[in-house]
Order: sequence, then structure tokens, then C-alpha cells
Amino acid sequence: MTNPIDNSEWPLNTIMVSKKHRVLFTPIAKNACTSLKRLFVKLSDHPDTERILKQDIHSCLAKGGTGLVLSDFSASEATEIMSDDSYYHFAVLRNPLERSVSAYLNKFVVVPPPRGPDGAPVDVAGVVDWVYAQRGEKPDYDRAITYTEFVEACVNSDDDHLDTHFRSQQSFLRRQKLDGLFSVEKMALLKPVLESKYGRPVELEHENIRKKRKILLRRARYEQLLPGELEKHRPLPQGGVFLTTKISKKLKHRFKGDISLWESTRGF
Repeated sequence: MTNPIDNSEWPLNTIMVSKKHRVLFTPIAKNACTSLKRLFVKLSDHPDTERILKQDIHSCLAKGGTGLVLSDFSASEATEIMSDDSYYHFAVLRNPLERSVSAYLNKFVVVPPPRGPDGAPVDVAGVVDWVYAQRGEKPDYDRAITYTEFVEACVNSDDDHLDTHFRSQQSFLRRQKLDGLFSVEKMALLKPVLESKYGRPVELEHENIRKKRKILLRRARYEQLLPGELEKHRPLPQGGVFLTTKISKKLKHRFKGDISLWESTRGF
């Protein structure tokens, strides 16, 4: 007899379910998460697809009631689904170093999070608090932190003390048996798999991500700039210009499990 699971707990409560097509998808923050959730809804043949897609997909699914997320089912139903080998369960990974830069820029520069009732910014307060605590100072949420400081907070914190956008990709896959692992960088490999499962053509927003961006010279030490200073740089610097040798080494050590998983996507 299969031991029952608690589908109300993270990360099991975020797994997307298509009972009709026998497909499971574990979304991972910063890994084309929004577009893949929207695609899953479109392919599900859900009667309220149009209404769901008009809303913020993350909050809509989190509220429950759509029948598209594992937490919408009873514990016994969820246990049965997760132990049913007829389901195809997949996830999409990303280069951990690129993901780290993307998470920082998104949460601190591009879309700064709203403040909670206590005045602390949602999602990012934990890493800001950690940085200022190391200096024995009161957190300055308006000033915030540099990417270098952000990395220090992430590499010195375990996953349970980090927001989901900053924690390891490995942590999203706890207690799950995956049939397929794909990468954001080679999303086209996922397309024929989904077309086989859903029996229809599938259009992916991110099929193959190639580095076609202009390579920015390191005229500024971007990793040492605060969010307010980074906002003045347009186009916004990306990826490699933040990843010094020292920072890369720290991230590779902290997220070595993610790197191993990401590299394994070549086999699918």
C-alpha cells in the first residue's frame, strides 16, 4: 500500500495535473514558469481556460478550485495520481548561474516586490535581512543589496530559508519521480514529447534560447551595483557580466546538485 502524501505542502502543492491526458508538470520559478503554466492550461481542455488565462496564472492556480493543481485533490486522490505510472511527469531546468542572475534582476530591479504589512518587501526580505545582519545593521529595503551580496546570502542559506525564486531547482523536485527533464536552453526537445501526449501541435514560447544578446564590456562592475544604480543601465545588463570567476565558483558549489541535473537534460 502506498503511503499517503501531503499534497498541501510545497512543492507537491504546485504540481500541475491533467487527468485527461495523464500528464504531470512540476513548475520551477524562473524556468519559463509563467509560459509553461499557461501552456499547460491551454492544453488541458479545461472548460474555464479563457477565464483562467485572463488572470495572473500564478495567483489563479494558487487559489485552488481549477482541478489543475495537485493541491486541488484530496490527499488520497493526490497519492493515487502520484503513484500512477501511466502519468508522464516532467520538469524544465535552467543553467543555475543564469537563473541566479535572472532571479536577482527580476526581483530587485525589473519588478520590485510589493511591501508586506510589516513594511518588508515580499519575496526578497529574507536575503536583504541576512546581508544587513552580517554588518550588524538594520535592513534598508529601499537601498536593498547588490548581486554580490545577494549571492552571499544564497550560498550561506539553506533552501528552506530562501524564497522559491532563489532556492535550488533540486528542492522543487523533492519526493517526485520524473519521467522527463528538459532545459530552458533547449526547449524544442520538449515539443515532440508534449505533442505525443496531447495529440495535437504544440507551440512553445521558448523553443531554443541562444545567446544573441550583445556582449557588454565590463565598463562597470555590475555585480557591485545596487538596484537603483542598475536601473540607470539600458539595456539592462544580463547573465555573464555579473558572473565573475569568484561568484561563479561559489554558485557552482552551492548549486552543484542543480548543475548535475541540468547537465543530465542532454539525455532526454
